[in-house]
Amino acid sequence: MSPVDRVAVIRVRGTVNLERKIKDTLKMFNLEKTNNCIIIDNRDSYRGMLQKVKDYVTFGEIDKKTFKKLLLKWARLPGNKKIDEKYIKEKTGKTVDEFIDEFFEFKTDLDDLGIKKVFRLHPPRKGYRGVRLGYNQGGSLGYRGKDIISLLEKMI
Repeated sequence: MSPVDRVAVIRVRGTVNLERKIKDTLKMFNLEKTNNCIIIDNRDSYRGMLQKVKDYVTFGEIDKKTFKKLLLKWARLPGNKKIDEKYIKEKTGKTVDEFIDEFFEFKTDLDDLGIKKVFRLHPPRKGYRGVRLGYNQGGSLGYRGKDIISLLEKMI
């Protein structure tokens, strides 16, 4: 992961028999349920937290096209109201594409929209490959790089 990427983190495993430290780290990420997704930047403190919870989440770099689909379909305001392009224009004064470009250049953040930080997604079509193995071993957990986009496409 390069230091200037946006990273999508998706919780894959449930809550049974979690260690306290892992449970607290997932709570700090706001990933309290399976199939929840957050978008973070790639700073060192987040990388340490991801290393701690790698056996419960999958993560990788997200691109602008996938992020746009995720934002327009799954972003919610408090009260579970959807957002649309008109809302983004009113709130930021920019089009959706301009907002996303600035988001990936770290000039704006999701807080500017006033939306919830968590995207509650559907389970992936045809399921996960395995929830106890790492991605390199044929499972679904841990770092998967750009392959996170194909998983997100199955969940959007």
